[in-house]
Amino acid sequence: MGDVAHDATGLNEGAAVQLRERIKELQCLYAMARVAQEPHADRRTLVEAALATIPQGWQWPERARAAVILDDEHIGDPPGELRRITAPITINGQQRGQLLAGYPDEDALPGTPVFLPEEEQLLETLATEMAQLIERQEHREQRMKMEAHLRHNDRLMLLSELTAGIAHELNTPLGNVLGYAELLKTNETDPARREDLQRIIDSAIIGREVVKKLMYFSCEMPSQFRVLDVNELITGALRLVRRQCEERQVQVETRFAEALPPVRLDPVQFEQVIINLVLNALTAMPAAGALRITTHGDAGRVCIDVTDNGSGIAPDVLPRIFQPFFTTKPAGEGTGLGLSLVHGIVQGHNGSITVGSTLGEGTTFHLTFPAAA
Repeated sequence: MGDVAHDATGLNEGAAVQLRERIKELQCLYAMARVAQEPHADRRTLVEAALATIPQGWQWPERARAAVILDDEHIGDPPGELRRITAPITINGQQRGQLLAGYPDEDALPGTPVFLPEEEQLLETLATEMAQLIERQEHREQRMKMEAHLRHNDRLMLLSELTAGIAHELNTPLGNVLGYAELLKTNETDPARREDLQRIIDSAIIGREVVKKLMYFSCEMPSQFRVLDVNELITGALRLVRRQCEERQVQVETRFAEALPPVRLDPVQFEQVIINLVLNALTAMPAAGALRITTHGDAGRVCIDVTDNGSGIAPDVLPRIFQPFFTTKPAGEGTGLGLSLVHGIVQGHNGSITVGSTLGEGTTFHLTFPAAA
């Protein structure tokens, strides 16, 4: 009878242990499900929160560790090399990583086996839950990016319509001011008055250039594409800003690759790109600075680098430099349209533009255009 009672007690204890383990597993799965309901966290935050729930499902939760390897990114507290089990994380039919669980190699655990068969099944279930959590979060982030992109495009479209209307409204009165000022100056003999009229003319010309930028930005200026030589166009554009470079005592160096393939360009718009980049560089450089423009070919594309040794662009400003009307210049000294105009023209030519900058050292704008077929 004693042996029977002992066996019954052993069975009851075994059943109690199994019951406790199953309860811990269910609590672990329930905690994972609650993490998945968090709508605002980013992917890494969600994964870290999910990993924090996993140890409670193991035999020795206070010592258990869990980690994820996802797209070569390591998240969490990885267990030792000898006391771990793993399960694949598969998203959309593609294995993207692994879920790891276990204990540090140096820990002295109170019993064996280290892992129960049910724990291996639990890890596979958790890996599936983790994959679904990541997949939902990535879909959510993609949807948010798309919505933000659509809102940005809507704002740009509205801004384009507004700027087109403003440009047309300003063009006629500016033309009248310029014409009448030039007429009055022709017949004026008093030097002081001629100087005042010249100031009016110069201001009207500056205003007309702003209007031209607005019209380019709003796509109101018709494009006239031709197959042209980039080196020749850059040389022509530099002639137009020679005076500004000489006034600032800036040395302009050109390094043109020979036998570049021609590019299909609108020459007026392309010159506007080069002029804007040069003028932008002049404002960032000290007197007697250095500006270098290089060209080269690369896999069916023509590349242009415009490099200055100016003050550079702050990292927090760099992502915004192509936004319309964004400027770091003092009020009244910049429209914030120059670089947005450059960006729009380059994209309109099926090209690309990127920028690299180091504070105190300078900035390089890198442009690429497809070679003409």
